[in-house]
Amino acid sequence: MRKIFVLLTFVLISNGVVYAYSDDRPPSYEEMYLEWGYTGVDAALSEFENHFKKDLKLPLRIPPLAFTHQFGIFNDMDDDINNSFEMSFVSDQHPENHYKVDVIPAKNRINITERDIEATYKLKDGSSASYISLSPSQTQFYGLVFEKDNWQYY
Repeated sequence: MRKIFVLLTFVLISNGVVYAYSDDRPPSYEEMYLEWGYTGVDAALSEFENHFKKDLKLPLRIPPLAFTHQFGIFNDMDDDINNSFEMSFVSDQHPENHYKVDVIPAKNRINITERDIEATYKLKDGSSASYISLSPSQTQFYGLVFEKDNWQYY
């Protein structure tokens, strides 16, 4: 009689890094996000505000979708040009539900080309926001980009 051994492996590729787990369960969102450097939104926001010595206003409402987790990260890069704050809401039960807000100083704004803009909206304060296509691949991602209080949100 022949014995067969099965090794189940879960592989996750993110930002060019491969994570492999040799047991039969994938990592939880908590394990993945904490390994990637995320913390709670409040902790990341506090780091970001302390670094720039300026308050950051976050959206008061999030989309009415089912989220199970929220994470934040302050990306403190050596060059200061690429410093950013990210707030992510994800669902381990509905992976298609992913909402995130990235914020950078407006002086380091991302450049948007006309061909990236799907629509333009006027905000309540009179400023405008661009609804843009973020990926030219088959899987489309979209974002709303606007500036407020010398921050660029996208």
